Amino acid sequence: MITNIGIHKVQHSDIMQGIHNLMGNDKADFIYSDPPWGAGNLKYWQTMNKKMTGKERNEIDYNNFINHFFSLMSKYAKDRVIIEYGERWHNDIVLLSKKYGFLHNGSCKSLYKSGSNLLPLDMHFLSKTPFTLTNQIKKDCYDLRGFALVDKMFDHVCPNDAEIVLDAMCGMGYTAQATVNRGIAFRGNELNAKRLEKTKARLCK
Repeated sequence: MITNIGIHKVQHSDIMQGIHNLMGNDKADFIYSDPPWGAGNLKYWQTMNKKMTGKERNEIDYNNFINHFFSLMSKYAKDRVIIEYGERWHNDIVLLSKKYGFLHNGSCKSLYKSGSNLLPLDMHFLSKTPFTLTNQIKKDCYDLRGFALVDKMFDHVCPNDAEIVLDAMCGMGYTAQATVNRGIAFRGNELNAKRLEKTKARLCK
């Protein structure tokens, strides 16, 4: 289901069904996304969706999912992409980036909060034309988290003339908020209807 909010557009759908209805013939000037990490996390978010919305779980093979995700990124990205992903799967992301036509310009360590702990993750910087991962980007990746991290990565990576930003698994809307703050059109897809409401609220402000 597609919802239009001003210049923005979001879709409530399983990513495995694609995002053609969301994107049409458009391409994104910048993509920022945090897809589920590995088979366990993929199952976890399906379980959480069932608990929060009552919708039955869709059992998805991890290899099928991650290849499908990258095929969509390749199809709809004009150039620059940031993917947040667990460090355990670092090599998977590097190999898939190259398989689907991206330059893997490097990654940097970031931290996310799990309970009372801060745990490491990788932020991967992909593009179709060369991009330099600077020391300042690496520092900001490590020092910032949550929305502050996303917002700063927009400063570093999103093209100044960007017209469309895509987050194919937009969750509670950090990417959407950074996009709204810059007056850029947002495109987002999310499985969980209740989490998507958070994104819609940010787009309505």
